[in-house]
Amino acid sequence: MDGEITIKHMQQYIKAKDFKPEQKHNYILKFMEESGELAKAILHNYPRAEGENIKNTLDEEFCDVLFYLLAIANLYDVDIEKWIPVKERETDRRYNTNYFETFFE
Repeated sequence: MDGEITIKHMQQYIKAKDFKPEQKHNYILKFMEESGELAKAILHNYPRAEGENIKNTLDEEFCDVLFYLLAIANLYDVDIEKWIPVKERETDRRYNTNYFETFFE
């Protein structure tokens, strides 16, 4: 790895670490739990991480939500990195923002 963490790399890492297709319902429940914790962290102004201390921070909750989102994508073999530009192009056209080409191309 060259120091950059890509979505594809994270999906591969999570799949190697935590891939149990027979427990799909548990991943969904955990994602919902972590999303609730993120909402609480935002509403209660949790502090940002500093140095190596991430425990009980807004940063920790974002990471937890992303982990379970990507774990669920893995269960359904969804390549998030592949589909982000496709989805954003569609959104750009729908809302006529003309931003897609400046960022993705």
